[in-house]
Amino acid sequence: MTALALALVDRAPRLAPFCASCGGRLPLLRPEAVGCPHCGEELVRVDGTLASSSPIRPWLAAAASLLLPGAGQAWNGEWRKALLVLLTFWLIVPWIWGVVDAWRTARRQSLAPVRAIA
Repeated sequence: MTALALALVDRAPRLAPFCASCGGRLPLLRPEAVGCPHCGEELVRVDGTLASSSPIRPWLAAAASLLLPGAGQAWNGEWRKALLVLLTFWLIVPWIWGVVDAWRTARRQSLAPVRAIA
C-alpha cells in the first residue's frame, strides 16, 4: 500500500468493538457502516459520536459563527442564543464565546446518548 492509502485508512472513523445496544461483538465493518449487523441499532464510534453524524459538523458551526456572529447557534437550533450573540458581538468577548459555544453545542449534539446499565 502507498503512504497515501495508509493515511486514508488511518483516518477512517473507528467504531467501538461492541454494539452499545445489544452488546454483541462487532465483526470487521466498512468505515461507512451505520447499523449493528446483529440488532440494527445505530453504531457508536470510539470517540462517542453516532456513526451517522458528521465529524465536520462542529467545525462548520464554529466557522459559521466566526463569519457571522450567532450563525453557529442558529445552525444548532438555538435561536435565542443566536440573537443574543448577534446583538452583543461588538463587545468581541461574546463573539469569541459564540464561536466556542457553537462548536461545543454541535459536538454535544453529535454524541451518542449514554444508556444506563441495568
